Amino acid sequence: EHICFDSHQHLLIPKEFPEMTDRTLVCNSLGKSASATGWRLGWCLHPSGLSNEYRGIHDQLAVMSPHPLQYATLVGYLTLPDHYFETLGDKYRKRVIRLADALLAAGFQVSFPQGAYYLFVDYTRVPALENMTSMQAAMFLLEKVGVACVPGDNFFGKDSKETTNKYLRFAACRSYEDLEEAARRFEKLAAV
Repeated sequence: EHICFDSHQHLLIPKEFPEMTDRTLVCNSLGKSASATGWRLGWCLHPSGLSNEYRGIHDQLAVMSPHPLQYATLVGYLTLPDHYFETLGDKYRKRVIRLADALLAAGFQVSFPQGAYYLFVDYTRVPALENMTSMQAAMFLLEKVGVACVPGDNFFGKDSKETTNKYLRFAACRSYEDLEEAARRFEKLAAV
């Protein structure tokens, strides 16, 4: 909810539509806002009448996070000043723009996010990648260019063959210095 770009805003359903309060679960995590994706810590606010149903689903989807990480959340994340959250969107927006510029310069078509640090790109106009599947393109970039991404077919159903082999997903959550290095590596893509 803190990573929104330009004029986009995160809407909290119960706040915007009070009549939905007793039917809404609000789930969130530390993954993006605290740069703690591996911690798998989060929370869910829900009407008391949905507690048993939610717990049943949660038990099947998640494993218990280690106690030290839970404690770190209480004494660290939950006590961060408002300024941290107020500047979070700008921090990631700058990183997304830097990565997007590098990808565009290398020939990728970029779908700019409204509020995330992921970039979904079409790679089919990049000469070195144009005839590859998304898995082949991702592995090529990893092995020959030294930049990791996720094949786009991971985000489509099995019946979405038309879109399966033309997209890759990049993440701009690394440090700005790492993104600068990725940009330098993408410059070499034309020579590979």
